[in-house]
Amino acid sequence: MRQHRASAFAWPLWVPFMTAVVLGGAFGEASASGRQVGAATIEVDLSVEATEVEAVVAHLIEPGAEQQTVPLVDRGGGVFGIILELRKADYVVVFETFADGISNQSQPLRLTELGLDPALIGVLPFPTTTAPGYSSDTRMWGWAGLALAALALAFLAWWALPDRAPPPPPEPDPESVDTTP
Repeated sequence: MRQHRASAFAWPLWVPFMTAVVLGGAFGEASASGRQVGAATIEVDLSVEATEVEAVVAHLIEPGAEQQTVPLVDRGGGVFGIILELRKADYVVVFETFADGISNQSQPLRLTELGLDPALIGVLPFPTTTAPGYSSDTRMWGWAGLALAALALAFLAWWALPDRAPPPPPEPDPESVDTTP
């Protein structure tokens, strides 16, 4: 992991995909954005809002690896952040503030939950359709489902309804039968 100082020329290089998550408690909004710098590494700008604190650190936990703790730099206006070079992984981040000998920790969040583009770490989003309407595969499965439902209803009607065969003709009464030729 390599730490970078924030510089003015690096900001235009960041991927515009960025969202913010409100952490609550002693924390305001937190966000992560990044860019790919190598085949197996990404550069991540991690930031969090925290007011009336002396220091802020971020605990980064890579799945299956040791926890890394890094100090965040005061960027002014109650925003703390750092630019890190990390291996491609969806790290879990826990922010921690220190003020008057008391520490507060945020809830654990993944970098992608903080706004990092999942494509940067090799996680592809679910495919979506941008064309209006349904795709031909979706329509095919819809028609198949409709046909199956109609077949099920027909079977239920056949099973539940009484037999509709015409009643047999009545047998003649032996006393009322005319036997004269």
